[in-house]
Amino acid sequence: MRPFSVSKSSVGSSSLLGYTIIFISLLVHKLDSAHFSVIGPDHPITASVGNEVTLACHLSPSMSAENMEVRWFRGQFSSVVHLYREGKDQYAEQMSEYRQRTEFLKEGLADGRVALRIGNIRLSDSGLYKCFFRSEFSYQEAALELHVSVSGTNPLISIEGYQDGGIRMVCRSGGWYPEPQSLWKDLKGQPLPSLPAKYFRDENGLFQTESVLIVTENSNQNLTCTIRNNILNQEEVSSVYIADSFFPKVSHVTVIRLSLNLLVLGFFIPLTIYCTWKQHKEKDKQRFQVEKEKVNVTLDPETAHPELLVSKDLKSVNCADITGEQPKDLDIVDSYCCVLGSERFNSGRHYWEVELKNKTMWHLGVCADSENRERYKNIAPEGGYWAIRLWNGEYKALSTPRTTITLEMKPTRVGIFLDYEAGELSFYNLCDDSHIYTFKYSFFGTLRPFFSPGIHGSKENAPLTICPVIDWQ
Repeated sequence: MRPFSVSKSSVGSSSLLGYTIIFISLLVHKLDSAHFSVIGPDHPITASVGNEVTLACHLSPSMSAENMEVRWFRGQFSSVVHLYREGKDQYAEQMSEYRQRTEFLKEGLADGRVALRIGNIRLSDSGLYKCFFRSEFSYQEAALELHVSVSGTNPLISIEGYQDGGIRMVCRSGGWYPEPQSLWKDLKGQPLPSLPAKYFRDENGLFQTESVLIVTENSNQNLTCTIRNNILNQEEVSSVYIADSFFPKVSHVTVIRLSLNLLVLGFFIPLTIYCTWKQHKEKDKQRFQVEKEKVNVTLDPETAHPELLVSKDLKSVNCADITGEQPKDLDIVDSYCCVLGSERFNSGRHYWEVELKNKTMWHLGVCADSENRERYKNIAPEGGYWAIRLWNGEYKALSTPRTTITLEMKPTRVGIFLDYEAGELSFYNLCDDSHIYTFKYSFFGTLRPFFSPGIHGSKENAPLTICPVIDWQ
């Protein structure tokens, strides 16, 4: 019998097969471990204006994210809220409106748990956010919804005459976001039938509400008006009691007395409102006169649109004689023929004046300073612009949403006052010393004066001139 033997070729083939199996097993294990999903909250996150909020998400299965890229963004991938990459925070790509307001919480990175804290919450922060992870082999993301809300003022209840055989009661409140719920109740807390509530938005985008209830003598006389923010689960309540003497009687004497009372109230209430408005206007005027800090603003020709002509003294700008197709979207920077001021502001109070004369279109304000103007496309506070404009015979503040401005007199000279620390940018009509509009915003970074004497392709040829300091009286 021949002894059992194994050839060298057989041994070599077996070893190669074994190594191949081991390598494939390790590779499959590595690729399998590279696959993951991102888990976010299954419900919207709520936050109040001025407070802070934390947005959290995590990897499943649990694994380290220390060497991954973690990106928070809104809408487009390049709209970065916060970016963590190569083991540290990266701020070069961060949107300007989130600078110095975000903090990436890294305590749970080793387990794939991350959180982003956003401070000084604004209405514009409301919306959809994406939590994005990227490793060497895979990437995934999860969506989070942030609801920003504001609770407003205590309701003000007033008696405003008679209607449909009863007394017309009106409940008003302001400073809410989103639209609050308005409800009249009796002493036992039961809802009372009322007219549909009306809602209005003020210049800051907040809601004011007005609700009407008709109260008859045989109905409940103990009333409460409740304004409720359902997102924050908060409400403001005011109560009132209607005395019998306010209801109309058969006696003519009582009717006459009540009518006289209402006439007196009808006289003094508008008078009080007028006096309050007058005092507020005088206060604005005094504040404007006392607090203005004059600055000699000049134009920076390097920032001027190619269709603009800047004067040699850098004080005046005009549109060149170029005719083209006018833009369809006036909310995009490229639609404007604009130029920036040479001065840069990151603190303090600053005031300058601009001569408009008979111009039929213009834009005035400030904008965030950036070497990359592509990052500031949207003419709105969230896009880095705070400005007012005249176009097509209509004055508007370029807020979000846009605010239509009604003026008693056409301004031929406008005063612009920036109070950086107070977060206010105010515009004044110097023809009658009246207030035009005030932006209220928590400014950050450097701001520069912003001017536009027209739009691309316009035939506007009247100059826009920055007034010399010595001309101010």
